[in-house]
Amino acid sequence: MRRRTAMGRMTGSRLSIYGMSRGDFEMWDRNRRNMLGTMDDMPQYRKYMTQALELAHKGAGWVNPNPLVGTVVVRDGEILAAGYHDRYRGPHAERMAFNYADEHGADMHGATVIDTLEPCCHVGSQPACTDLILSHGITRVVVGSIDPNPIVAGKGLCILEENGVEVVYDVMRAECDAINRHFFHYITTGMGVRTKC
Repeated sequence: MRRRTAMGRMTGSRLSIYGMSRGDFEMWDRNRRNMLGTMDDMPQYRKYMTQALELAHKGAGWVNPNPLVGTVVVRDGEILAAGYHDRYRGPHAERMAFNYADEHGADMHGATVIDTLEPCCHVGSQPACTDLILSHGITRVVVGSIDPNPIVAGKGLCILEENGVEVVYDVMRAECDAINRHFFHYITTGMGVRTKC
């Protein structure tokens, strides 16, 4: 038997008492449920994010001026695929992981992507990683850093959420931000815009 959600129990009159629209309440309720899930799953998320960070470091000296990015794809405690951005203008970490999974016949439906940096949502020298995630039936994305590049900057995660993918934010954000401090500085000081391409 399915549990009724808070939304299912909350009537329109009670929403007005709290000064919330139905849309505001849905967002609050989703965030509350995501936070509860995050607390339960955080040790696993941190474990896989640590592995994604280790992968990201392998691109050091090869991807500049792009960011260091690592990705781990998991389901039911099993790593299905992993990848990292290994060279400037090379495939993104997500694409490396998904290419590996495709080549080895791994079914990615229902899996969780652990990403050190927000997946891109634009087409540059590489296709948008958000499209790749959606096409493979991923149900959750756990992200460390938000990409400060203005052409991404949260848009990638919004696209995923709008298409029904659960997004868990800020897992090991300090560590994920730290590996890309030079990239973040480059982007935020107005010295030019670089993409994850």
